[in-house]
Amino acid sequence: MTVFKAIDIQALHEFPKTKDLLAVYERDALKGSEEFFKSLIHQPFSSIGQVFKESSTEDIRYILQESISNDLQTDPFYPLWVRDMANLCKTFCEILNNNSVGFQLGTKRGCRRYHTDNVPMRLLVTYAGKGTQWLPNQAADRVAFEAGKPNEAILKDPSAIKYINIWDVAIFRGGHKGILHRTPDEALDYSSIMLRLDNENFWDDIFSEEKQNKNFKIKL
Repeated sequence: MTVFKAIDIQALHEFPKTKDLLAVYERDALKGSEEFFKSLIHQPFSSIGQVFKESSTEDIRYILQESISNDLQTDPFYPLWVRDMANLCKTFCEILNNNSVGFQLGTKRGCRRYHTDNVPMRLLVTYAGKGTQWLPNQAADRVAFEAGKPNEAILKDPSAIKYINIWDVAIFRGGHKGILHRTPDEALDYSSIMLRLDNENFWDDIFSEEKQNKNFKIKL
C-alpha cells in the first residue's frame, strides 16, 4: 500500500486516478491560527450543512454563524480560515464531480474503534488537537477487524501507527478495503477541531435513515 502525496492542493485531483487508499497534502498552519483555535476549542460545537461549490464561502459562514462566537467571527483570522475551508470544499466537489459536499465541523469526535468509511471518499482536516490515527495494512489484522474484535486485537504492530498532522489534508477511500483509522485517544479525552467533508448526498441519506429508525444515532 502506498500513500498518495500531493505536492499542492491541485495535485489532489489526481488521487482518484490512482489505486492508493489515502491521499495526504502536507501543509503549514496559517499565521494566527494557534491563538484563534486556543479560544475556539473551549467552545464545544458541532455544525453540519451543505456547501455548494459556487457559494462555498457564504455557505460556510451561514452554517457556522450560530456556532462561532461573535468575538471570534470578527477576529482577523476567521475569514482566512473560512477561505481555507471554502477552497477545500471546492476542491472536493471537483474531485467527486459533485456540485456540493456534506460539511461537518466540530470539537468532538467519537470514532474510538478502527474502522473504514462507508462512503466512496472522505476528506478530513484536523485544525487543532490530535490528528486521525491510521494503520498501514501490514500493521492491521483485518480478520480481527471483520470479526468485530476490539482495537487491541486489530493492532498487530503498535510501532507502525501513523497520524495525520494538524492542517494536513487527508482523503480516505472508503469501503471494506479502505485503510483502518480511528480517533486517537488524545482526541477522545480532549477537544479538537476537525473538518469532515463527504459526498453531496451524505447528510440527506443520514437523516433519511434517522427518520426510518428511531434508534438510529448520528456519530460525528
